Amino acid sequence: MQTELGRARLSTGEDLRLLGVEAPDAAWQGRLGALLGHKRAPYLGQIQAALAGPLGGLQTLFYVGAVAEEPVTCAVVAGAAGAGVFGHVYTVPAWRRRGAAAALHRALAADLPARGYRCLTLGTNPEGHARRIYEGIGFRQVTPGSGSMLWGDGQPPPGALAASAAEWADWGWISAAGCAPPVPGEDRPRSRLLGPGGPGHVEGPFAAALQEGRPLLALRQGGAAVGWAEFSPAAAAVLGAVALDFYVRPECAAGTGVLFAALPWPERPVVCAARARGPVLQAAGFRAVAELPAPLGTTLWLRA
Repeated sequence: MQTELGRARLSTGEDLRLLGVEAPDAAWQGRLGALLGHKRAPYLGQIQAALAGPLGGLQTLFYVGAVAEEPVTCAVVAGAAGAGVFGHVYTVPAWRRRGAAAALHRALAADLPARGYRCLTLGTNPEGHARRIYEGIGFRQVTPGSGSMLWGDGQPPPGALAASAAEWADWGWISAAGCAPPVPGEDRPRSRLLGPGGPGHVEGPFAAALQEGRPLLALRQGGAAVGWAEFSPAAAAVLGAVALDFYVRPECAAGTGVLFAALPWPERPVVCAARARGPVLQAAGFRAVAELPAPLGTTLWLRA
């Protein structure tokens, strides 16, 4: 399904048609697949799956600037429940420096609120030219000098807490949770399995986890993902245990018990490296067994 967003005149005189194309769309599948075929995993897999058919509750919007029905510039927003990830900004080399991308960004910035989006995350080179383009449509760096950027307030709605298997529809809010402001004494990194050493977007690792079929659990508040947990067999070879990795937004920390209650705790021992989350781990039956030196600088907890 496509929506007309307007038209623009390029600096070289061509007429640029601006569209919002919601996947799947048979008329655009081949053209958009070819335009973004250079993308790498895990993003290429999500693009191909969204173009081919519905992807759970995830809405994938391809914002397109076309000349004579051929796409020359695009950007993609994928999300649900008001939060999404923004990326795949691309202009065909022969059409660059003619104003196509700028016109498309203005159009999508006006369209997104009408579609109910309240927050978006993205990752970019903090020193690159693209960062200034994103700032021009309302994105801001999560922390000074960061390549992670946030558009909107990023705050989840109020509501009941619940936990179940992570889904594609959680993508936007999971990444927004990773971008939540830091709090004093917070553990570093936020998540070893999803990657960020501090506040930052996690859309790539989350997409990879779903495509690999990993048993990732999501904590939701009012339907918006505010945390996650996962068991990893990484410690089995050394300690005969599985490792627990989890993160919950600081303002939603009371929901950690809900998340833990939904976990399929294994019969073998479980280890977790954390410092500030010690009381939560103690309540779940963990005990401190070692202090890990710098650069880890954290406590090793064991649940036998």
